[in-house]
Amino acid sequence: MEIFLRCNGCNRTLQVSSENSTDTCQNCDTATDLTLSDAILKHNVVDVCPRCEKSVFYIQRDFNQQVGVGIMVIFALLGLVCVWLDYPFYFYVCLGAGALLDLLLFALLPEITICYACKTAFRDANLNPDHKPFDLHVADIYDNRSKG
Repeated sequence: MEIFLRCNGCNRTLQVSSENSTDTCQNCDTATDLTLSDAILKHNVVDVCPRCEKSVFYIQRDFNQQVGVGIMVIFALLGLVCVWLDYPFYFYVCLGAGALLDLLLFALLPEITICYACKTAFRDANLNPDHKPFDLHVADIYDNRSKG
């Protein structure tokens, strides 16, 4: 399992293997200690976050959201060019192609587990059936935007 977390010193993303309980940032030399649970070590299943020790996680597809938005913007702009060239039908073809590409990526890409509290990401872990997709209310609680 690969663990991706933010450095406490410089806020850069660090990649840590689940075999290590301590890692040092190459940018600012800040040490990060992780408390790895038995489930992570023995079964490759995330039950408690090794960074913040909370147990509230969500799962999502392992895909950069900015890239996804960029792909759809490119297809939409291509469709607008088709409208400008007086081919309005191809506008819908472009949007449909973008949606099909998004669906294909959704089907092919693996799921990752992410901690609501500290945003630590866990790749190549066995999925815990207790973890559900992203819930905005839970995220608001951990981001201090909700009162309950």
